Amino acid sequence: MTDYGELLARICLSAVFLWSGITKLCDPEGGTAEVAALHLPAPRFALALTILCQIGAGLLVLVGFWTRLAALVLLGFTVVATLLAHRASGLSGAARQQQITTSLEHLAIVGGFLLLVIYGAGSLSIDNLLR
Repeated sequence: MTDYGELLARICLSAVFLWSGITKLCDPEGGTAEVAALHLPAPRFALALTILCQIGAGLLVLVGFWTRLAALVLLGFTVVATLLAHRASGLSGAARQQQITTSLEHLAIVGGFLLLVIYGAGSLSIDNLLR
């Protein structure tokens, strides 16, 4: 049963990033606007890196290949994205609460990736097959 639990955890963690990356890939104008709203330089380039990171590392986590590296990449991506896009300072009321809640949800995602970095993908993974 643990084998399937590890696989299910990887599916859950990767789904968020695969969905986000695919929606940005299918709507590059919307994705560019999202990145531009963060005031990052070269929004199209930042969008391309974001899509590559979300889909590429998301697929690697999903299938359990180079899992520790892919999890570390998505862990770092999540931390940076949270710090850039979910600031609660200067906000009040419901808007502040929403940003704090989103940041805490991202912290939980970081925790999931940290477990993958430490323990690996589990037995139902390409990493395990290659051992």
